[in-house]
Amino acid sequence: MIAIDDGYGDVKVGNGEEFRVIPSKATNGRVVQSRYSGGKFVSGGAPVLETEGAIFTLQDGPNAESTRFDDWPNSALNRVLCRHAACSLGMVDGDMVVTGLPMSVYFDRTGQVNRLAVNRRVESLKKQVIQETADGLRRHLAVPGRIKILPQGMAAIFDYLIQNDGSMTQMDRIGVVDVGSRTTDVAVYTITDDGEGAIEMSRSGGFQQGVSDMVDVLMEELQRSLRLQAMPLPGAAGKALRSGQFKVSGEVHNVESQRLHVMRTVIPQIMDKATHILSGGQGLAGLMDLDAILLVGGGAYMVRASGWQLWDQGRIPDAPELANVRGMAKMGMLLDQGNA
Repeated sequence: MIAIDDGYGDVKVGNGEEFRVIPSKATNGRVVQSRYSGGKFVSGGAPVLETEGAIFTLQDGPNAESTRFDDWPNSALNRVLCRHAACSLGMVDGDMVVTGLPMSVYFDRTGQVNRLAVNRRVESLKKQVIQETADGLRRHLAVPGRIKILPQGMAAIFDYLIQNDGSMTQMDRIGVVDVGSRTTDVAVYTITDDGEGAIEMSRSGGFQQGVSDMVDVLMEELQRSLRLQAMPLPGAAGKALRSGQFKVSGEVHNVESQRLHVMRTVIPQIMDKATHILSGGQGLAGLMDLDAILLVGGGAYMVRASGWQLWDQGRIPDAPELANVRGMAKMGMLLDQGNA
């Protein structure tokens, strides 16, 4: 069983014991490098993969492909990244895969599961992917068998509720805010006395705002404050957002103040929208029935660093960027055992 959280910024993959974070970075076409080793130049480079006639080299760079488009989950780029990540953890033909879709895609406007979107995701992940090896050979990457699709955000709730021994943490109602690279997912999950659970659709949903919005604002801020001749690329600004350091033209700048200014500008916008959905439009008073509110995703680090005050019952789990993939892995193991 392999769990895959296919983020716009990073692909998170795990098998229940090991978890990896792999940047969602690839360049269109073949990128060949000639590496000097042992007194001679040797042709090589990053993995090259092909699917449906599209060829990608799995490396970052100035011309790396953008993942900021609506049909990302079913794209050729998504497929090569997910399948390569799964195979890096040892996936073989027929293995079960558990993955997800954003809340706003998984459910339709009536609150029903969007079967068309779910089926498209399953079909896309099963399409052929070929890797070109360094010796010029071509190998087919393993094709998954059963694929289980979950609503993203809900997987983080499963991670929190399901213990390693399969037992469940006792709670009545729990919320989650999953701040990802491009989107933020919000959900409220209610658990009845008999152990059954249900998503409160009137307090769940998602919107297109996340870490990438902070990156966009920081790109402008860096150009202005450092008087750069051009706006930095998103990859460079993303690194600066995470580290507070920005290297340009061989010089390293401390940009902690610019980073904090951007986070404290954008994060309240995201969290206000999330709170509005979680509370059913009732503000903080509408959150009082929640036993816990989980803040997960890569954006959780930014919220913590910005000093934004969490809700009274707010909790950031360890390695919040892995919360969804951990929950997917736990669900996958329960499915394997016939308990879900």
